[in-house]
Amino acid sequence: MLGHASGAAAFRTFERIVTPVGALWLAALQMLLLPLIVTQLLSAITGAGGGAGREVGQLGLRTILLFVLMLFVAGALTFLVSKPIVSLYQAGPSFAASTASPAAATKVDAPKSFAKQLPTNLVDAAGKGLIFPLLVFAVLLGAAVTRLPDESRTQLTNLFRGLAAAMMIVVRWILVFTPAGVFTLTYASTLDAGGAVAGVMGAFIVIVCAMLALFIVLLYPVTAIAARIPMRTFAKAVAPAQLVAVSTLSSIAALPALVQGGVEHLRLPPRFTGFVLPLCISVFKINRTVSSTTKLVFLAHVYGVPLGASSIVIFMISVTLLSFGAAGVPNGGQAFSTLPAYVAAGLPIEGVILLEATSMAPDMLKTVLNVTGDMSVAAILSRSTRREREAVEDAMDDRGALAGEGVA
Repeated sequence: MLGHASGAAAFRTFERIVTPVGALWLAALQMLLLPLIVTQLLSAITGAGGGAGREVGQLGLRTILLFVLMLFVAGALTFLVSKPIVSLYQAGPSFAASTASPAAATKVDAPKSFAKQLPTNLVDAAGKGLIFPLLVFAVLLGAAVTRLPDESRTQLTNLFRGLAAAMMIVVRWILVFTPAGVFTLTYASTLDAGGAVAGVMGAFIVIVCAMLALFIVLLYPVTAIAARIPMRTFAKAVAPAQLVAVSTLSSIAALPALVQGGVEHLRLPPRFTGFVLPLCISVFKINRTVSSTTKLVFLAHVYGVPLGASSIVIFMISVTLLSFGAAGVPNGGQAFSTLPAYVAAGLPIEGVILLEATSMAPDMLKTVLNVTGDMSVAAILSRSTRREREAVEDAMDDRGALAGEGVA
């Protein structure tokens, strides 16, 4: 910002020195996009379709379907609500121009329609950087693998898991250079745009935190209606887990508090506390479609990129699928697994990476939203079970009362 204000030549000289570092880092990221997304999806789909998936049976299927429904509804509502809010903010042309650096010369064409994205030639699609055909292929192949005999399925599942793990090792190698890469991108863009970069990042933090807080609040009446429990009871059940989420920024750390709250206040049966809640903690991340869609809408507005209906649907499908196989990288790994979805929508890769630098601020709300969503899923799914148990208990009480009257 000082260099932007002063116009001193030394700042421009330093920019020419460090810009190749950022270009190499971005090139490494772009090289990993397609193999990363395919291996992660195959690993997640085949892993979920193994023996554990058969054991959980109907409850597991209902849980996954509810996950998908809530993720899509959250993403759709986020788009509808965030679009008019984001339109109120004007970043100015200097920011978009400053981040359109030569390092992002390789762009992925935004998908225009489902028909044009159908997988006809996967090699050609990979060469053009088309994400959707590869997503379709990965989903179909993963689903087919889950239908194979146990021996063949286990071998392929282990292979896909190994490939996904190897890709994450490569990602970790690149993450070592993240401070240098982000610094060069931030330096070059800020030198051109000045305080506009800080303004954009600050505006995004405010908007995404507001959207996350909104959905935390919405989960209370939604759960009360769908699960037929008072909002006050749900609030008591989830409050301890929310406190753990705030203090640790970890959904896994909040699992014991979720189980305790579910047993004490919601009277969840053992199969819900022993299977549904751990499954929710492992794979259900409702914040993903909220925060990712907000980022999509914000960046599209800032850069002036039009978002067609097909682009939005493809983005939702991509983020939803990837949310079930989140990368196991701390402090920012999510951005590297969802990066292809933004690039496929036609957004500059620099903008996605710059906004990822703001992820620490909303992390607390993301974790709180996740654990609240986890408890909501368990409460909704246990509705019929709780009603059956209450009916049995009422019948037992009636029998006891009749027996007492007979003795009298």
